[in-house]
Amino acid sequence: MRREDLVTHERQLHSLGDVIEGYAHLGIRVEEEHRRVPAHRLIATQNAIESEKYELVLPLVREGLLDVPVLVEEHFMHHGYVRYLIDGHTRTRAHIDLGRRSVDAFVIYSRAGDWPSNFVRVADQYGNVLVRDLPILPRGVRT
Repeated sequence: MRREDLVTHERQLHSLGDVIEGYAHLGIRVEEEHRRVPAHRLIATQNAIESEKYELVLPLVREGLLDVPVLVEEHFMHHGYVRYLIDGHTRTRAHIDLGRRSVDAFVIYSRAGDWPSNFVRVADQYGNVLVRDLPILPRGVRT
């Protein structure tokens, strides 16, 4: 993994547009808001973090050199807001491990509160694990 392979602000905006467009094709109207969200309560939509990427990202996050908002879906369910991390697991974990309580995020939500989401289904398949609890895989092992 090389630094050039990491997400940029422009690529993250493109990914955000792709997610919103995908929901529009399904007839689901979602909106986006740029804000800070609690890092420790984000539910992962992947099952692990690769150590090689983490070792590259951690110092960049520490020095403020990888200041790209993560992508989050926010659903309002019977017990309150639930936030699923769509993109930015390694950056979020770096923030958590550095003692930071929140992350900058593009938050996707619907005025309806909840809607059918593949990201929610994937998180459920992985056991709705918080990003802070994701295992970091040894070098050479990939997710």
